[in-house]
Amino acid sequence: MPKTETRYERLDDIERRLARRPEGWTTTELAREFAVDPDTILRDLTLLEARGTGLVKQGRRYVLDHRRSLHTIRISNDEALALYLAARLLSRHSDEHNPHVVRALDKLGDALQSKSPLIAGHIARAASAVRARRARREYVAVLEVLTQGWAEGRKVALRYYAYSTNETTERTFAPYFIEPSGIGYACHVIGFDDLRHELRTFKVERIHEARLTDERFTIPPDFDPQRLLASAWGVIWRDAGAIAVTLRFAPAVVRRVKESVWHFSQRLEDLPDGSCLFTVLVGSTMEMKPWIRQWGAAVEVLAPAELRAELVEEVQVMAATYGLTLSEEAL
Repeated sequence: MPKTETRYERLDDIERRLARRPEGWTTTELAREFAVDPDTILRDLTLLEARGTGLVKQGRRYVLDHRRSLHTIRISNDEALALYLAARLLSRHSDEHNPHVVRALDKLGDALQSKSPLIAGHIARAASAVRARRARREYVAVLEVLTQGWAEGRKVALRYYAYSTNETTERTFAPYFIEPSGIGYACHVIGFDDLRHELRTFKVERIHEARLTDERFTIPPDFDPQRLLASAWGVIWRDAGAIAVTLRFAPAVVRRVKESVWHFSQRLEDLPDGSCLFTVLVGSTMEMKPWIRQWGAAVEVLAPAELRAELVEEVQVMAATYGLTLSEEAL
């Protein structure tokens, strides 16, 4: 019997089984598969039909007629690769077990099976990797509520833990946008916070509880998440204005630095000794610091002074951890 957690998950599983079995299923067979009564399966099939899946009844069996499906696409091998790359990023964007990610990848793999069994197989393995992660139902439930609130324009009552203050507060929140972050494999939600009366970004993993309310909201027409996040290194921005960050990279890593576009605002300037200056405008340096640290001694923060001081302090603490004492000249 498949392990399903909600009715919607069972509906997706039923649809996948129908897609994989051209001869179809009877309600009795499906009821036995899912350990529910046939009347429940009948109601599920009615909902599937309403989704526009192309479900038809042939005698006692239900089958999927893909010619009647509302969503049919034809893709090339290059487009299949693009979908695979997106699937890989999707499978890696979080360290949580997300059954919705698993099902999305499973469906994508099924759709590509006839076009490219090789790529479909790799997508299936990506789904298996997500499926094997630790399951935390609280996180999935919160994400489901936020998604529904975003889709339906309904505010969400939530309890949020702030890492900086070590406090948990209750608030009503209007989700305007959901954004994954490659930093820390996290997911964030941006919206209007009634408690602070301003736009805020919350890390979904820190929301302990979320409940959908009947209070409606409308996203302001001037809310543009792409513009808002343009100055962010990750998903955190500041309204106070852009911060100019200047770094000097050692000659040994200059080629690697130039291989990638790290930020849309970046500017590179070669120096006579083979090093280079790297300048960006960001809304906050918080998410940039881990990226700077990963370059180790091959990078030096030149500006702003506050960021340089923070990194100097970290170096001093690290040296003390290893029983070393650094002079001012060394810093």
